[in-house]
Order: sequence, then C-alpha cells, then structure tokens
Amino acid sequence: MESYITKKIVMRENKGQTFLMPKVMQSKQELGTGTYDVENVRRELAYPIIMHEYPLAIVDHLGFKRYSTTLQPLFQVPSRNTMKKNIFKIYAFERSIALKLLDSVQGRVAITLEMLTSSNKKRGYMVVTTHYIDKNWNLQSRIFRFIYVPAPHSSDKLCNVLVDCLMDWNIGTKFGSIFLSSK
Repeated sequence: MESYITKKIVMRENKGQTFLMPKVMQSKQELGTGTYDVENVRRELAYPIIMHEYPLAIVDHLGFKRYSTTLQPLFQVPSRNTMKKNIFKIYAFERSIALKLLDSVQGRVAITLEMLTSSNKKRGYMVVTTHYIDKNWNLQSRIFRFIYVPAPHSSDKLCNVLVDCLMDWNIGTKFGSIFLSSK
C-alpha cells in the first residue's frame, strides 16, 4: 500500500499543476487547460521586451515584480542578465530560421539600403532589406539588419559595413543588385 501511495505522489509531482487559463490566438481569447512552465513564462516575458523595446531594467522595477507575483505567485522574476541571455537565445533561434530561409532561395536576392538619421542624436543608421522571389513566385521582403554607421558616412565606410553584413548573413554569393535610398 505504501509503494502505491509513493508512486501516486511522484506521478503528481512530475505532471505539474494543471490550470484553467486563457489562450490568446490572434484577437480571439478562449479558455483552455495548461501547466505552469517556468521556461515558457521567461520566454514569453522576453517577447514584449523585444517587441515594444522595453528596457531590460523593467524586471528590476518593484511595480513589475508585484504585478508578476499577483499574476503567478510561483513566478520568480528573472534578473536583467537572465533576460538578456533569453533575448539572445531568441535572436539566435530567429536568425537560424532566417539563414535557412535565405539558403532555400534559389534565385538572386536584391538588396535595398536605406540611410536614416535619428532626429535627437544625429546618429546614422543603415537598414538592409532583402527582396527575393519565393518558390511560389511571390515577392518576399525582409529587413535583415539595422546597423549603426558612425559619421562621416563615406562611401568606403558604407561599403565596409555592407560587406560585413552580407558575409554575416551568407548573402555574398546570392545578391544580384543593390539599391540605395536616403531620406
């Protein structure tokens, strides 16, 4: 009898607590069951920081910690360094997907460079966008880099930054044309 009870307790601990929780898909929200997964919660916390450009310091704010504890008492708010590592993991994952996508392109890739200057600090940035035709003959465009370019913006400096970007993304042998746009 004791071994039966011990097995049941171990099975319960491994399964995790099941909760009734909202599942949000696009703009629709439904109820469903789920389990509390710390890694998933940390990953999901990283996405709004990335998407909305929140500072990493948000995880240090007392108000954010209180709010998080109210939502889920089991959740330990991670440190800035942990969030930084999680964000770099997401970047590495998304980058690998983008590299596979570029490798699958059978034709040439056109590149558009756009030079932007921030209004408050007068810093120059280069946006590198790739354009290609996919296997279904649809035009696809992806922003691959948003790069700070220190002044002065000489042609040599722009060329070096672009070559580094092309080599970094393995586009060096695939590009067919480059267009430069400045605003």
